[in-house]
Amino acid sequence: MNRRLVAIEAKRARLLERAAREREAVAQSLHAWTQPLAFVDRCLAAVRYVVSRPALAAGAALVFALARPRSAFKWARRAWGIWQGYRWLVRKIAV
Repeated sequence: MNRRLVAIEAKRARLLERAAREREAVAQSLHAWTQPLAFVDRCLAAVRYVVSRPALAAGAALVFALARPRSAFKWARRAWGIWQGYRWLVRKIAV
Protein backbone atom coordinates (compact mmCIF):
# COMPACT_ATOMS: atom_id res chain seq x y z
CA MET A 1 0.00 0.00 0.00
CA ASN A 2 2.82 2.39 0.86
CA ARG A 3 4.56 1.87 -2.54
CA ARG A 4 1.31 2.60 -4.28
CA LEU A 5 0.90 5.89 -2.40
CA VAL A 6 4.50 6.86 -3.23
CA ALA A 7 3.88 6.11 -6.92
CA ILE A 8 0.68 8.16 -6.90
CA GLU A 9 2.46 11.04 -5.17
CA ALA A 10 5.32 10.91 -7.72
CA LYS A 11 2.85 10.91 -10.60
CA ARG A 12 1.00 13.83 -9.01
CA ALA A 13 4.26 15.79 -8.71
CA ARG A 14 5.09 15.12 -12.39
CA LEU A 15 1.60 16.20 -13.45
CA LEU A 16 1.82 19.39 -11.40
CA GLU A 17 5.19 20.20 -12.95
CA ARG A 18 3.83 19.53 -16.43
CA ALA A 19 0.79 21.72 -15.75
CA ALA A 20 3.07 24.56 -14.62
CA ARG A 21 5.15 24.28 -17.82
CA GLU A 22 2.00 24.26 -19.96
CA ARG A 23 0.59 27.30 -18.15
CA GLU A 24 3.85 29.14 -18.78
CA ALA A 25 3.79 28.20 -22.48
CA VAL A 26 0.20 29.41 -22.84
CA ALA A 27 1.04 32.65 -21.05
CA GLN A 28 3.97 33.26 -23.40
CA SER A 29 1.91 32.54 -26.50
CA LEU A 30 -0.90 34.83 -25.32
CA HIS A 31 1.50 37.64 -24.49
CA ALA A 32 1.70 38.50 -28.21
CA TRP A 33 -2.06 39.19 -28.19
CA THR A 34 -1.91 41.77 -25.39
CA GLN A 35 -1.64 44.86 -27.59
CA PRO A 36 -4.14 43.82 -30.29
CA LEU A 37 -6.72 42.87 -27.66
CA ALA A 38 -6.16 46.14 -25.82
CA PHE A 39 -6.82 47.99 -29.08
CA VAL A 40 -10.03 46.03 -29.61
CA ASP A 41 -11.10 46.84 -26.05
CA ARG A 42 -10.55 50.56 -26.69
CA CYS A 43 -12.53 50.38 -29.94
CA LEU A 44 -15.42 48.61 -28.21
CA ALA A 45 -15.39 51.22 -25.46
CA ALA A 46 -15.58 53.98 -28.09
CA VAL A 47 -18.50 52.23 -29.80
CA ARG A 48 -20.31 51.84 -26.47
CA TYR A 49 -19.73 55.54 -25.76
CA VAL A 50 -21.21 56.59 -29.10
CA VAL A 51 -24.14 54.17 -28.83
CA SER A 52 -24.97 55.45 -25.35
CA ARG A 53 -25.15 59.01 -26.73
CA PRO A 54 -27.33 58.88 -29.88
CA ALA A 55 -27.70 62.68 -30.02
CA LEU A 56 -23.93 63.00 -30.30
CA ALA A 57 -23.83 60.48 -33.15
CA ALA A 58 -26.74 62.18 -34.94
CA GLY A 59 -25.07 65.58 -34.55
CA ALA A 60 -21.81 64.27 -35.96
CA ALA A 61 -23.67 62.69 -38.88
CA LEU A 62 -25.50 65.97 -39.55
CA VAL A 63 -22.26 67.95 -39.52
CA PHE A 64 -20.68 65.41 -41.86
CA ALA A 65 -23.72 65.55 -44.18
CA LEU A 66 -23.61 69.35 -44.30
CA ALA A 67 -19.85 69.49 -44.83
CA ARG A 68 -19.62 66.76 -47.48
CA PRO A 69 -23.01 65.90 -48.92
CA ARG A 70 -21.72 63.57 -51.67
CA SER A 71 -19.56 61.59 -49.27
CA ALA A 72 -22.40 61.48 -46.77
CA PHE A 73 -24.73 60.10 -49.44
CA LYS A 74 -22.19 57.43 -50.40
CA TRP A 75 -21.75 56.41 -46.75
CA ALA A 76 -25.50 56.40 -46.19
CA ARG A 77 -25.95 54.12 -49.20
CA ARG A 78 -23.22 51.78 -47.91
CA ALA A 79 -24.75 51.75 -44.44
CA TRP A 80 -28.16 50.96 -45.90
CA GLY A 81 -26.67 48.08 -47.90
CA ILE A 82 -24.91 46.72 -44.85
CA TRP A 83 -28.13 46.99 -42.84
CA GLN A 84 -30.09 45.15 -45.54
CA GLY A 85 -27.40 42.45 -45.70
CA TYR A 86 -27.53 42.07 -41.95
CA ARG A 87 -31.32 41.76 -41.97
CA TRP A 88 -31.16 39.18 -44.77
CA LEU A 89 -28.54 37.17 -42.88
CA VAL A 90 -30.55 37.25 -39.65
CA ARG A 91 -33.65 36.02 -41.50
CA LYS A 92 -31.67 33.18 -43.14
CA ILE A 93 -30.13 32.10 -39.86
CA ALA A 94 -33.47 32.20 -38.03
CA VAL A 95 -35.05 29.78 -40.50
